[in-house]
Amino acid sequence: LGFWFPSRCLGFISPVPSVYVRCPIFFLEALVVLAAIHQAVSLLPSGGCLAIYTDNFNAVSLFNTLAALPEYNWLLLSAVDTLLDRDLDLWVFYIPGKENVVADHLSRGHVSDALSISPGLVVSVFEPP
Repeated sequence: LGFWFPSRCLGFISPVPSVYVRCPIFFLEALVVLAAIHQAVSLLPSGGCLAIYTDNFNAVSLFNTLAALPEYNWLLLSAVDTLLDRDLDLWVFYIPGKENVVADHLSRGHVSDALSISPGLVVSVFEPP
C-alpha cells in the first residue's frame, strides 16, 4: 500500500495487514484513499479542499458518490467523520496508472524506484485504518 503528497515530497508505505490480505484490490485501493485522508488532515489547516488522485475508478466513485456496499460503509463513515471534523471538502480524481508512477512504486514497496523519479522524497511507514 502506498500514497504520496507531491507538493510536500512526502511518501507513505505499508504492507497489507494480514486482516486485509484476502480483500479485493478495490477494497485496498479505497483503504489507501482513506489512509491518505487521515494523513492529509494532519498536514492541512481546517477549512478548504483536499484533492486525491487514484488510478482506481471504483475508489473515485466510492468517495465522490458516498455510495457503497454495506461492507465498505465503514470506510466512508471514517472519511466523512474526519473531513467534517476538519471542515474539509474532498474531491477524488482519476489519474491513469502511467501518470501515477510514484504512488505505484510506493504501493509495491519499490522505494528506490520512487526516489529515482522524485529525488528528495521522504518516505515513512503508515498504519492503515
